[in-house]
Amino acid sequence: MQHKHSLIMGDIPLGKLFFMRLENAFLLMESSDVIEVLSDYGNLAPELSSYCRFKGEEFINVKTLKLGFAYYLKKRSPTSFCDFTSDSSLASSQESLLSIAPSEFGLSARGSKPQVGSPNYYFALSSKEAIWSENVSKIYEDSKNAQWNATRDIDWAQIPSLKPSLESSIAQIMTYLVENELSALYIPSKFLPQISPYFHEVPLLLSSIIGDEARHIEVFIKRAKATGLGLQYSTLATQQSLYTLFKERDYFAASFLLHIMGEGTFVDLLGFLEDYAPDEPTKKLLALARKDEKRHVAYGMNNVKNTLAHSPQKIAFLKDIVFKRKHYLDEFSSESTLLLESLAIYAGGGDEVAQIKRGFEAVENLKHKMEHNRTKRLRECGCEEELARDLSKAHTPNFM
Repeated sequence: MQHKHSLIMGDIPLGKLFFMRLENAFLLMESSDVIEVLSDYGNLAPELSSYCRFKGEEFINVKTLKLGFAYYLKKRSPTSFCDFTSDSSLASSQESLLSIAPSEFGLSARGSKPQVGSPNYYFALSSKEAIWSENVSKIYEDSKNAQWNATRDIDWAQIPSLKPSLESSIAQIMTYLVENELSALYIPSKFLPQISPYFHEVPLLLSSIIGDEARHIEVFIKRAKATGLGLQYSTLATQQSLYTLFKERDYFAASFLLHIMGEGTFVDLLGFLEDYAPDEPTKKLLALARKDEKRHVAYGMNNVKNTLAHSPQKIAFLKDIVFKRKHYLDEFSSESTLLLESLAIYAGGGDEVAQIKRGFEAVENLKHKMEHNRTKRLRECGCEEELARDLSKAHTPNFM
């Protein structure tokens, strides 16, 4: 008789093991498939017929073989698992991903076969357009290869004693960096459980980003403490700016504001700090953090670029959130003057008049560089030149 499955039972008697194997065989079959059960025993027809009636399956017949007996059973119950891989449009390659993740997956990754009736977890972020980046797997691999240890890989003993004004400026700058990195840690964290594991590459990457930010927080706190000062002052201007990021509930908006506008600008800031670092350990930790942040920006850039390519009308949405943020911050705060003075002392090498004037000029040049690079990133994402310039100028003066 034609059958798709054979189950060799041999001398296994009717009992727990026999029916467990039979149960699993039916579970994995498709509706209307026939299974051949091969057994040494020829008296199983009544029990198997009764089992099939109880389970909603069909007992067909029994056949005597040269070395045993073959029982033929047909699956009449519905197919138990959703086999998305059988459809070429649902293949595991990135190019053929569904635009919307199937709700059946629950906490199971793409490529698995979820059982019918599994609970729907209702992942809010189930759209490819909202979260996907074509370079997500490459960035994740780069992240794994670039891991570093804030305790082991920085030679803390080689950080020298500096003049008090420079020490204070470094401690204040590190305080600011820690605040921003806490923002960059918490924002992806709150979206992580909203992402369907059908797009499992994205939560894996976000987890690596969260790990990067945790390491940055650690290393900046250690640098602030390295000469005995520790963390300094948290300004209202910085907190208000970061609050507008923290309260954002839309993933696309948060990704845009954090990865492109914020961390993109942050990359320039870290490069500036690296250039003027007064010692090699500080220069190294800033370089390592900057390398991590560039990966985060790369994900955000591709994510937003991908979204705008499919939904160009969302450019208006981005414009709206940037200017709403600007108007909110204009009411409460401007720049963090403590940060600006600390940056000027840092870049100038001290707080003497000539030094701080030179350093302040360097900070002003940094702002122009940040604005230029923000505009460039926005253009790469799909914004027109004039809009890109307007959005860049409207970005918070507190950089992040």
